[in-house]
Amino acid sequence: MYATLESQLCSGKDRAMELLEEIASLERRLHLMGMDGDCAYERAISKLYQRMVEERKQQLADLQSSTR
Repeated sequence: MYATLESQLCSGKDRAMELLEEIASLERRLHLMGMDGDCAYERAISKLYQRMVEERKQQLADLQSSTR
């Protein structure tokens, strides 16, 4: 069947909460690791986490603009 507007809004809010939790978790990991590691591996992981945070923030922004 077709999803109702109410169920779409609820699922959108659930997805927004998931994204916010992912962002917070990734940012905590970045903080614990430090923003710039001592070796190439640590710097690569740091860049990966930063990119993941930016992707999640963009997904959240897209989700918020689609529910308006």
